[in-house]
Amino acid sequence: MSEVSGKPTVPAVARAARALEVVSDAPNGLTLSEIARAIGAPKSSCLSVCTTLVESGLLVRSGTGHYLLGWKVVQLGRAYLARSDIATEFRRVDAELGLLPEDTILLSILDGRNVLYVGTRHGTRPVAVHYEIGMRLPAHCTASGKSLLAALPVPELDILYADNQFDVLTQHSIANRSNLNCDLDNVRTRHYAIDDEETALGMICVGAAVTDGSGRPVGALSVSMVKAAVDQHRGKQAAESLLRMAHALTARLGGPVHAPVTVDSVPLKNRHS
Repeated sequence: MSEVSGKPTVPAVARAARALEVVSDAPNGLTLSEIARAIGAPKSSCLSVCTTLVESGLLVRSGTGHYLLGWKVVQLGRAYLARSDIATEFRRVDAELGLLPEDTILLSILDGRNVLYVGTRHGTRPVAVHYEIGMRLPAHCTASGKSLLAALPVPELDILYADNQFDVLTQHSIANRSNLNCDLDNVRTRHYAIDDEETALGMICVGAAVTDGSGRPVGALSVSMVKAAVDQHRGKQAAESLLRMAHALTARLGGPVHAPVTVDSVPLKNRHS
């Protein structure tokens, strides 16, 4: 035990808290050596702390050895997230615009190579996946995840996917960096992303990123639909409505004001044989 300002503290816990703080300030993550230097602790002590944090889900370790915040941070922060600006403004924008009332709308954030769902507005239509707050899916398979990845600088993508390892959820899931790059180029061109049976067969999702005043992605909105019930009219309506919601939420959070976007058509490529 040690004392700070007359109060007893546990050094290992203090180091863990500081490690989480310095990693949270590093968008690309930090190596073990960088964490040790940042918190002024021996590398051997930091290894034990970081290993424990990874095992608990508070940190994740990328293929390049960089530590990033883990999925458990969101679970522990559910009460805060319910009061946070993006979750609060999501509910307000949804209530004010009243778009896509029959569909399930999801709010997610990027956590390393995954998306974490931090808000939902359930619709009356059925969906192929039951989404819950705290649920975690590979970003490259989801519409929300791809919209967030497309908004990141390429060097950050290089770090995230340095090992070129991709979890495959269906036969339509992206399985390599080359295909991911092509998909993200399309996202940047049309301003929204598509999950065409990449997360679950029979499901299609449309996603759009929400950015802050600096242009960095802070979250994403997505709408999940049963593919058999989606024709071009409904796909176009879903994409335009979601973009309108994402742009409204971006403006609420201090990001740029976007002009209305007209969607010509939503490409649906995957078909069952």
